[in-house]
Amino acid sequence: MTEHFDLSSLKNRLLLQTPSESPEGTPVASVAIIINPEDRGGSVLLIRRTERGDDPWSGQIGFPGGHKSPEDHNLIETAFRETEEEVGIRLNRHELLGSLPFATTHWRRVQVAPFVFALKSNVTVKLNCEVADSFWVPLAELRRLEVKRHQVHPEEGTVEADSYDFQGRVIWGLTFRILNLLLDRRLA
Repeated sequence: MTEHFDLSSLKNRLLLQTPSESPEGTPVASVAIIINPEDRGGSVLLIRRTERGDDPWSGQIGFPGGHKSPEDHNLIETAFRETEEEVGIRLNRHELLGSLPFATTHWRRVQVAPFVFALKSNVTVKLNCEVADSFWVPLAELRRLEVKRHQVHPEEGTVEADSYDFQGRVIWGLTFRILNLLLDRRLA
């Protein structure tokens, strides 16, 4: 029997309004937390970024998303645009459940707005050149994963960070923190 993730409880915890824009001069971005409620009791889409010298998050696990461009009227438009570019999913065809509070990256000090979506139909993930891999993680399984310390490699070298290991994929940093908000998992 597959354990189900409680989507209605999540929806009650989400912010109903779109996060307001960050203070002037602070870089902003948004990510799409895409949940397939029909996959193994509820699964979330994660991506592994392509290894590139000009990308500070090169090779890391994350959500589809990116920086707000001048053409984006707001951060939800950024999430729509970046998700379609990176994984070929048109989010306007699915349900926006709400958003989580802004999360801040540690090294580049970017304010990131996480938007949560539930798929209303099956999708095919189509990766662009910025994404090396994608995979779905059952949220009930993610909730059971133990937090461990792993050596990770941000721009500044090697550090030890709290993380999850899902089938050999280390999830740490901003993605780790956003997943804990999504799961309502409080860590010491």
